[in-house]
Amino acid sequence: MGRFHQLKNVSKRYYEEFNSIEEIPDNDRVVYNEICQLIRSYTAISAVAYIQKIRKFDSNLELSEASHKAISYAEEIFKKNVNFLKKGFTPETDNTMKQIFSLICDIVDKARPFKTDSGLTNFCYNLFTYFNKRCFSTGKWKGFSPLMRARFQYG
Repeated sequence: MGRFHQLKNVSKRYYEEFNSIEEIPDNDRVVYNEICQLIRSYTAISAVAYIQKIRKFDSNLELSEASHKAISYAEEIFKKNVNFLKKGFTPETDNTMKQIFSLICDIVDKARPFKTDSGLTNFCYNLFTYFNKRCFSTGKWKGFSPLMRARFQYG
């Protein structure tokens, strides 16, 4: 179940008791917003922070039955989503293409500069000079590596 469906299920728990979002009491609205933030979180660290806030609200505030149901649902979501986030995945989705693109998103961002000739040229040049630690054996720069030469010439 994707994030949209998780958000929809949380809202449904509140709509069972209240007719609209505006009718939700303030304490319950705070919990509702925190649960929504938990669902939207992109890192395990932020998810842990949100679930801790939600647990604190659960123990310290007087909440409606809808909030208690939503909090128990949030605990389930937390366990499921954190397992995905720890592995580097976005939370579960029904759409296979979304899941695949979430996996390759970082690669695409890194490969984007290769679309231009200069981007690929610069990448290859930097890769070559980074790994080329051999020193020049003749000429003005004898005894210096290409990296050392570049540092002297260009700072």
